[in-house]
This record gives sequence, C-alpha cells and structure tokens, in this order.
Amino acid sequence: MYPTTVLSELEINLRKIKSDSKMSDSQKIKMFYDLMGVQNIEPIVLRLSGYIKSKLMKIDYLLTFTTTRIIMVKKNKLRKLTDPGFVAGIGPYLYYILSEKIEYSDIKIKDSFISKEQDSAAAAEDMPQVSIKYQDIKKMVFYPDTKTLVSNMLGTAVKENVLIIHTGKEKYEFKLPTGKNGPYNKTLYWLKTCLPVKISDK
Repeated sequence: MYPTTVLSELEINLRKIKSDSKMSDSQKIKMFYDLMGVQNIEPIVLRLSGYIKSKLMKIDYLLTFTTTRIIMVKKNKLRKLTDPGFVAGIGPYLYYILSEKIEYSDIKIKDSFISKEQDSAAAAEDMPQVSIKYQDIKKMVFYPDTKTLVSNMLGTAVKENVLIIHTGKEKYEFKLPTGKNGPYNKTLYWLKTCLPVKISDK
C-alpha cells in the first residue's frame, strides 16, 4: 500500500488536472501518465474480461491495462463462478479526471492501482499471469467478430469482439464478449484514447 502522504499529494495533483478546462481529454491523459510516472504509481487504466479458445477448452482471462503494461491473469474456478464481468471502461483515477460524475472520495484505492502485494497475491492464488510492457508490443488489433452477429426485432448486434496482441515472440488472441465489456465502438474509443499503443482493425 502506498503511504498516505503520497496519496494526499496525488489527490491534489489529480484535482488540478481535472479542473483545468483548457486541456483536452488527450492532454489530461498525457498529464496523468506523466504524474503517475513521477510518483512511481502504477494505476489501472482499463480493465476487460475475455477468453482464449483452444481446441480443448476455453480459458477465461482478466485483462488489466496500466500505464506501463498489460497484465493477463487466468481466472481461477472460484472467480469464474462469482465474477459478473467487467464493463469496458477506464480505471478509477483516470475516470475521475475525465468525468464530472465521480468525486475523489468515490475512488476505491485498492481497485485503482497495481501493487507488489497484488502481483504476489495473484501468483499465490494459483492465478498464472503474463505481463507485457507496451514497448514490447509489435502490433495490437481490435475488431468486431462478424461471425457472432445476431439479428432480432430490435436490429443486429455483434456478441463478441476480438483483441489480438502481437509481441516479438508471442501472439495472444482474446474474445471479448460485449455483454461483459460493452459494444465495439465504446471499447475501441477507450483503447485508442487511453493506451500508448496504436490500435489497428486488421
């Protein structure tokens, strides 16, 4: 856990960014990344719920995007039963500076950043994880899976989107159910706006 003095200083600086009406959202996000780097805090920027499908089974993952990396954690059996999914969107700190709907007091500190204790706990709970630094990503692709297109009286909709992450050594292909993560356009907007990686559609 970070010292109270650091978090108090963080609150002051986040308030300054939030209240600056002259800055655009992209400028505020840039300031946010710089601030977190200076204070050595790794905040959660975005969180998504997806799975990788192999020939034998479907493996569920929690994808956590921070200011420096992507953390892919396999969900254990208990979490798969109790986890209702995560709505596509930004982490608490970033949401705070970009939205008028949230006050600083609404932020749950434990859900806002990644600590060494959290990394250790994930390993101890038999939740294998892969961590990828943004500079190691060669390509990131995000597109709607038209094979999951369904139609009804209300219209048509895609049930899943696809996120592919290419590194120099590996390729990770995740299916992201829209019921847990939201529609394609919303998720694409946050991926493009909040991450320091170019997002392509093919």
